[in-house]
Amino acid sequence: MKLNRHLSAAALIAVAAFTALSVSAQDIKPRTARFGFGFAEDHPAGKAAKMFAAEMAKVSDGKMKISVIGNQALGPDPQMLGALQGGVQEFYTGSALGLLGQVKELGFQDVPFLFKTEAEAHAVFDGPVGNSLNEKLNGVGIHVLGWWENGFRHITNSRRPVNTLADLKGLKLRTQPNPLTLDAFKAIGANASPLPWSELFVALESKAFDGQENPVVLMYTQRFYEVQKYMTLSGHVYSPLIFAVSKKFWDSLSKEEQKLMTAAAKNATAYQRAGTAAEATTALQGMKDKGVQVTQFSEADLQKIRDLVPPAIAPHVQKIGPEFMNLVYSEIARVRAGK
Repeated sequence: MKLNRHLSAAALIAVAAFTALSVSAQDIKPRTARFGFGFAEDHPAGKAAKMFAAEMAKVSDGKMKISVIGNQALGPDPQMLGALQGGVQEFYTGSALGLLGQVKELGFQDVPFLFKTEAEAHAVFDGPVGNSLNEKLNGVGIHVLGWWENGFRHITNSRRPVNTLADLKGLKLRTQPNPLTLDAFKAIGANASPLPWSELFVALESKAFDGQENPVVLMYTQRFYEVQKYMTLSGHVYSPLIFAVSKKFWDSLSKEEQKLMTAAAKNATAYQRAGTAAEATTALQGMKDKGVQVTQFSEADLQKIRDLVPPAIAPHVQKIGPEFMNLVYSEIARVRAGK
C-alpha cells in the first residue's frame, strides 16, 4: 500500500502504533476486573483510574473490561489490599501503609520533611527507591504499576487557628496508623490517634477528633470544609499513592498483555500526577471560599518541629532499615544535585 508522501512523521507513527495495538489485541483474552479505591471518583486518582480503564479497553478492542469503583465501596484500604493479595480484587490505588507489617520499608514515606517538592518525590519513587519497594511488594503478592500522588499533607482542625507550634498542643488529631507518624505528632505536642478513613468525617463532625492531616485535594473532594474551620499549611509529609495490580492477575496475563498494561499505566501515572498538581491550587482556593481560615507556620516554628521530631522517630527509622534509608537519602541528594 502506498502512503501519501505528504503524510507527516507523526501520522506514520500513529498508524504504526495503531496497527501494532490492533495485532496485539487479537491475542488478548476477554477479561473483567475491578479497580477499587477509597477516594471520591472526582479525585485525581479516580479520574486517572477511569482513564486507565478506558485505555485498556481501547488497546484490547474492548476485551479487557475494568470496573472503576470508588468511595470504599469494596471496603477500607487494608481490606482492599488483602483482596489484591488474594486475587479477589484486581486493581487498587490508595495508601500502602496497610502492608507496613509485611514491607517495613514502606514506613519511610512518613518521615517528616524528606522532600522539598513534588518533582523531587517523583524522581525518588521512579528510581532505585521505588524499584526496591516494588520488588518487596511483588514478594507479598502485589505488582506495582506506578506511584501516584496524594500530595503534601497539611493540618486542619475545628478548635482554633494554628499559627505557632504552641497552638498544636492538646489538639486531638487523627493520623494514619503508622507508629512513626503518631510519635512525630506527639513530639510536637498534639494528641495524635489513628482512626480508619471511613470513620473520619463523622468523627470530625461529632467533635470526637479536633482535626486531621491530609493533602488539600483529598480534603476538598471529601468536603472536610463542612467540619473543619482552620487549616495550617505545614507540608510536613509527602504522601504517595500506590497504583497496583494483584500479582495473581498480573501473572495470568500474557507477555503482550503485560506490555500493553505497563504502557497504559505509565500514561495514567503521568495523567494522575499532572491532575493532582492542577487541582491542588483549585482545592486550596475552594477551601478558602468555603470559609476555612488558612495559615502557615513561620520558618522558626518549622525549624522547631525539625529539631523535635528526629529523636522521637529515631527508633522507627532504625526499624525501616539503615541500608534502605541510606538509599533514600542518597537518592534525594542525587536528585537535588541534578545528577
